[in-house]
Amino acid sequence: MVVLKADLRQLKPHSILFPALLSLKRPHQAITTIHQSYGDLVLGRFFNKKLLFISHPEHIEEVYAQEARGLLSRDFLYDAKKSLFGDGLINSKTEIWTNQRRLLQPLFFKEAVSEWESIISSIASARANQFKGTAPQEINLSNELRTLIQRIFIQILMGSLIDDLPEKEPLMAAVGEISKGLLLQMISQIISDGKLMKLMPNKNRQYQTAVAQLYAFVNKEIASRKERQGHDLISLMLKATDKKSGYVMTPELLQDETVNLLFAGQDTTINTLSWFFYLIGKDAEIHKKITEEILKHKAAPITAASLEKLVYTKAALLETLRLYPSSPALATQAVADVVIGGYPIAAGTTILLSTYVTHRHPVLWERPNEFYPEHFLNNTGQVGRHKYSFYPFGGGLHNCIGRHFVELEMMIVIVTLLREFTFKTKGIVKEAASITLKPDRDIIATLKPLPD
Repeated sequence: MVVLKADLRQLKPHSILFPALLSLKRPHQAITTIHQSYGDLVLGRFFNKKLLFISHPEHIEEVYAQEARGLLSRDFLYDAKKSLFGDGLINSKTEIWTNQRRLLQPLFFKEAVSEWESIISSIASARANQFKGTAPQEINLSNELRTLIQRIFIQILMGSLIDDLPEKEPLMAAVGEISKGLLLQMISQIISDGKLMKLMPNKNRQYQTAVAQLYAFVNKEIASRKERQGHDLISLMLKATDKKSGYVMTPELLQDETVNLLFAGQDTTINTLSWFFYLIGKDAEIHKKITEEILKHKAAPITAASLEKLVYTKAALLETLRLYPSSPALATQAVADVVIGGYPIAAGTTILLSTYVTHRHPVLWERPNEFYPEHFLNNTGQVGRHKYSFYPFGGGLHNCIGRHFVELEMMIVIVTLLREFTFKTKGIVKEAASITLKPDRDIIATLKPLPD
């Protein structure tokens, strides 16, 4: 039977002027306010823009299914992301995206990622050994984790030590500036088709300058890699060929993918690890359980295989991602009239998957706003939970290609540090305004060596 549009229930549109403006400073809070006020499926109106906010897992699954059929598309954000991501995997359109995804995917399979275990472990161990000489001490944990992840990622991406890079300080400053500016670019595109950025010329100029710095650095690194290839990611991308089609990456796409990796490969990992240590530093009981589990296997080398035994530690990491997903929301747009949740949604409607709200939904989670790793242990019913109750790495066609690498990296860092130290964190930290869900201030921690 054909369901006619007139036969379907209609969603009542709500004005979201205040939450939309609030999103410029606290996007997660704005989205939470909208859902608390109007429910799981909310049709919002911001002047002449229609926005659909979704937080129920079944509706999220519908969105990914519609996206796979080509009825929804993320291309409406193309212009907002173009200056930074170009035609890299984060931003590319259908044909380019398909070719690039197929070419890059093998570089991030579990087997391929495991080859970087030794790099991650050696850099993390070296930093732990430096701490040993001065602990117990109070440290700026945010700065320490940022430096550690930058060292690891620069080594894997470029085969270089970060200390050997003459542009290290301006490069990292540029990445920080981009992280702040990209949020404004994206929100401006979503709620005003980019017009809001015209009201902030200075911020726009700072953002574009930082992007130019990042591209200049990347182009220099690619040029040097053509002369001395190794096993770093840039070299692997230079050599990558799709066996079926013979497709290889163009120089322009290599540049774009390197920028994509350099930006996306650090920021979310640093944020998640910062939240993880902040949370265990506030909860001595959970910290103790994690430490006891890790010390049971201290004699074993840290590998992907040995990490699989650390069930509670992994649950605590996933719980961190539940409370603080990399992004508070994911956006797509209807390119045709569709039906979601039994309601007709007009073509041109921007659709926001409210990850932050779903991850804290009181119907889905036993203790929605608490740090409770048991959410991810089988005996609490996690097995029967809808797969889109928890989707920090996205879903559908556009799920995160680097998930295995990111999880391995974070687990190695966590285990390396917690084999040697306990952490106690100070103060109350909240979510900051950024394209990623980062802490609003540096996390200060007291580091104490474990007894021998």
